[in-house]
Amino acid sequence: MPGAKSRAGVAAAFGLAALLSSWNPLAAPFGFLVGVAAALLSLRALWRGGARLLSGAGLALSVAAVALSLAVLALSAGVGRDPTGDPVVSGPTREEAARTLDQAAERTRAARDRARTELSGASAEPSPKPKGADP
Repeated sequence: MPGAKSRAGVAAAFGLAALLSSWNPLAAPFGFLVGVAAALLSLRALWRGGARLLSGAGLALSVAAVALSLAVLALSAGVGRDPTGDPVVSGPTREEAARTLDQAAERTRAARDRARTELSGASAEPSPKPKGADP
């Protein structure tokens, strides 16, 4: 059976691990789960008379990790953001888009006209009959 001091140390280590992983949006769920487990371990160590200072530190670390993980997850999900704010990447205005499309159309106008002429000439010619077809 592990001693009370080692239980408190494990709880504090889990609390520290949870706190270190709670700042990243991808690791925040892990920080939350490990923080809850560390809080339960810390409470159990306190209740069984473990090292009070180490158990208290583990409890404080785990509570901070749970709170920070929840805050990071909430902010990542968009809670508290103003949806009508300025966009991060602004698109072109109508005038800029029209100008860009006009420039592209001007660059390709000759090729499009040539292709249109070739297509109209090809459709005017009769299509050859396949070999072996009835006359």
